[in-house]
Amino acid sequence: MAGFGGFRPAAFRFLRDLARNNEKAWFEANRDVYEREVRDSGLVDHLLRTAGDHYAAVTAAGHSLGAIGYAEGTFLYAVLRTVRPQVVVETGVANGFSTAFSLLALRANGEGHLHSIDLPREVGREYEPGTFYEGEGRAGIPPGFESGWLIPPELKDRWTLVSGRSQEELPPLLRRLGTVDAFMHDSEHSFDCMWFEFNAAWRALRSGGVLVSDDVNSTEAFARFAGQEARIPVRLARGMALLQK
Repeated sequence: MAGFGGFRPAAFRFLRDLARNNEKAWFEANRDVYEREVRDSGLVDHLLRTAGDHYAAVTAAGHSLGAIGYAEGTFLYAVLRTVRPQVVVETGVANGFSTAFSLLALRANGEGHLHSIDLPREVGREYEPGTFYEGEGRAGIPPGFESGWLIPPELKDRWTLVSGRSQEELPPLLRRLGTVDAFMHDSEHSFDCMWFEFNAAWRALRSGGVLVSDDVNSTEAFARFAGQEARIPVRLARGMALLQK
């Protein structure tokens, strides 16, 4: 893999424009550039069609598919297409919705690798009490499936999956990688977990790199961390936002 040559001027312009136009209206006016690539890939149709076959089984057990919204997925895609990171770390995969959008961006870039950490909750399987955070979300995967099963096979060549809790697996992964260019939180949305991940990832994040988080409204962790680092959050869509180091 080629060494990281620094973020391109277009990437900084993109993030600056996001910060200056921190609302959905800006995206609506500029969405064609990103939506066309996502639409032409057929990824959304694949995710909806394939996930639909198992929707009833998962939701009947009191879980969700953990599906990222279309706007969030397209924003995530746009950020990674523009920043063009070499090393990306993500926590939380579940069925693989957000992971698929990230991998689609890396494939379009022709560079970069995504390292994901996930502790899958298989519907119908018995787990020890306390294995999972029982807060908002409760994403589950269908019986007999693995994390990221929704991801098209052709996108997986730029993907490495680490199974386990982020609190245990993130520190050694970051030590192995050295520095990262982008980080995405979408795992356990408790204050303790989010705070831990933000601080750990920020230390490893390259100057100019981006930290993206879904469900930033779940706790005060994201807002408090942004204040700690004196960064102004860039709101992407609904509960998704990013910070630039």
